[in-house]
Amino acid sequence: MANSKIGISIGSRLILAAVVFIAGASSVFAGERPNLDWIKYDPEILNAYSIDLDAGDTAINKAEPKWAKDTNKAATKLVMLIIPKRSAVAYSIGVNTILRTFHSRGIPARFVIWYYNRDEVVAREGLDWAYAQPVDLIMSVGSVATDYLHKAHRGHTIPAVTSASKDPVSFGMLKDYKSGSGSNIAYTSINVSTETLIAYLKTLVPDLKLIGTMYSLDNKSAILTQVKPLKAIAGEHGLEVLDITVRGPKTADEDLQTSMTKAMAAIKKRDPDGTRSLLLVTGSTPVYERVAQINANSGKLPVVSLLPDIVREGDNSAVLSIGVNLTSAVLLASVYAIDIVTGKAEPGTLPVGTVSPPDLAISFRKARQIGLRIPFSFFESATFVYDPKGRQVIAFGQRSD
Repeated sequence: MANSKIGISIGSRLILAAVVFIAGASSVFAGERPNLDWIKYDPEILNAYSIDLDAGDTAINKAEPKWAKDTNKAATKLVMLIIPKRSAVAYSIGVNTILRTFHSRGIPARFVIWYYNRDEVVAREGLDWAYAQPVDLIMSVGSVATDYLHKAHRGHTIPAVTSASKDPVSFGMLKDYKSGSGSNIAYTSINVSTETLIAYLKTLVPDLKLIGTMYSLDNKSAILTQVKPLKAIAGEHGLEVLDITVRGPKTADEDLQTSMTKAMAAIKKRDPDGTRSLLLVTGSTPVYERVAQINANSGKLPVVSLLPDIVREGDNSAVLSIGVNLTSAVLLASVYAIDIVTGKAEPGTLPVGTVSPPDLAISFRKARQIGLRIPFSFFESATFVYDPKGRQVIAFGQRSD
């Protein structure tokens, strides 16, 4: 098995330090050594950083700032990014956003990007390497890596920041959003607060009473961070939540058809003209991948998503999303990271970082099709907008060419 031990001969001084530190440790991997050959670096990142894709270990990429060559090396920060699994689009966005933010803020930093492919033996090696340097900061990229850091790194002297992660309060990592962790880890969330979500939904549908909430029963994170928090406070706002569920990807087509038929009949009975109801699509992949099927069964009800990705060009789109764009969420985490490494903040005192106001994506084509009026305030603050012909006219808050 290639590279089955971290103790193999490695040319890079950076990796050699890890080898010396953990020499003699037994490293038996669950499979082949993870291969971080799938991150796509943006052209501007390649101009700003020297990217080493062959750092002597297939699990590692390194990024050195070209623009900070004259900076005293002792003043250059060393940051480790830990990635749990292959997700080429999402984690490429995450890594590029972190590097871009450090560059734009003028913070010279060297990055080691450590990919462990859900193998906690490899993840443990990453932490041991980080402790041996020591690095100035560790950042998780993704909820799985955040969960690992919460279990394995909390309480260490090296600070950490979570990014691209689901809500830590809903997952029981923290007691509330404002107090801070009291530890070496600062947490951020890619979720919109439930109170904020409800406020937007009631602005969209002023007489709202029924929310058909669509999720997969096998998606723990969507249930914990989106469904349960909504159900917990829905009654306080005079709302009723109807479950529209699928069991998982294998049965999603059939389950969704059955659940939607049942839910639409219940909505029709309680809200005959459909002016007090909407459908809410959570971040469950087997559900949001089927927006065309949802639209085919939703009649004139607004289909609102918690994921910006399914508001898009053409008819295969939700009418609106109220969520957090991945770039926005990772940018916020990067600002937390910079404040910590520059001594402006202590990780344990920072509140949970959330993007506010949330990112809105609007399809005026779908709105016209169902006769829905989009509040002007939504349009004013929208991050993505598609016109009545389905063409994107605003992206990341800027008008498209």
